[in-house]
Amino acid sequence: MNKVSASLLQRHGHGCSRFLHAPVAAVVSLLVSGCDVQWGGVQVEVGEPEFERQVVAEAPEDTTTEAMTIAMPAGPVLFHVRRTDLAGNATIEPVGELSVDGLRPVGPQRAEHAEEYVSRFVADYYEPDRAYTLFRDGFRVGTLRVRSSAVSGSGLCLYLRAEGIIELRAPADTMSEFHAWPAGTRMGPDSIVSPDLRDDMVAMSQVLARRSVTERQVEGTWRFQAPTDFRALRIGSGRFGFAATFMVRDVLGSGSPTDSAGMAFLVADYNRAVGYFPTYVDVGWYGPGEKRALRWIDAADLLGDSEPEWLLQAFGDAGSWYEVVARVDTTMAQVWSSRRPICEAR
Repeated sequence: MNKVSASLLQRHGHGCSRFLHAPVAAVVSLLVSGCDVQWGGVQVEVGEPEFERQVVAEAPEDTTTEAMTIAMPAGPVLFHVRRTDLAGNATIEPVGELSVDGLRPVGPQRAEHAEEYVSRFVADYYEPDRAYTLFRDGFRVGTLRVRSSAVSGSGLCLYLRAEGIIELRAPADTMSEFHAWPAGTRMGPDSIVSPDLRDDMVAMSQVLARRSVTERQVEGTWRFQAPTDFRALRIGSGRFGFAATFMVRDVLGSGSPTDSAGMAFLVADYNRAVGYFPTYVDVGWYGPGEKRALRWIDAADLLGDSEPEWLLQAFGDAGSWYEVVARVDTTMAQVWSSRRPICEAR
């Protein structure tokens, strides 16, 4: 290094003193070695770059998840009541929550919150002596009082049942199936007229079931006998119609069929000029894992359109659920179901 270069490069410290007499080519390595130097009269501090780490704030805790998953029914809850003996013992379980959008399923939205949901539901709806008003065919027919909860199942597949005792007015004291609302939720007339079973109803139900299967070209070896569930109904212009459920190699209840099986469910009205005619038919042939067997529960105005909808109970391989049939344009069709396929999976 010449005298001019040596005068321009002066060390400010001791760590780089060994580079004072280095060749010019070594100046580059000097500049990246972390030294403070003066070059051309300008002081330069050179070193490895340091990058500032950005401080990332912790995400705020989600306070809405808990409220959404444990959300309890906000509207009136429709219940299904079934008398189990002549002494008035009965079971009650929710069908759905009545909201501005129609019926909504009742139950936890996440399996991990099932235990808390059950605890809150029992406290809200199944306290001992809690009263429910019983209805049948649009008439108020009696009262159920809760005795104790009888919840079964787990996770999302819960049966939020309770046991109670019912008091019925005549002639409803001969009936066993009702829908119910919490006391004070709904009112209705008291003077129910119990439908009569005509002698020709059962025979005609078989004729209509066979005709429905043939018209819909549903395959299977049908062997119709007496209907498993038969109900005289007040549904139309005639005196009385009926609902009937036919089962083939299966039972009208929860449980997987041992082999392929079939179900034919129909609702018929009566007109004096033409006799009985079907107003709704649901027929199917199924095997294990595909079961869907329907039975009639009651008719009730659930959608606020002054026209009763039909409340049905459906049975599958592992449990049961509820369905609602309503008028869509000029026909009756299923408009809601509380079925959870995960609860039927094997």
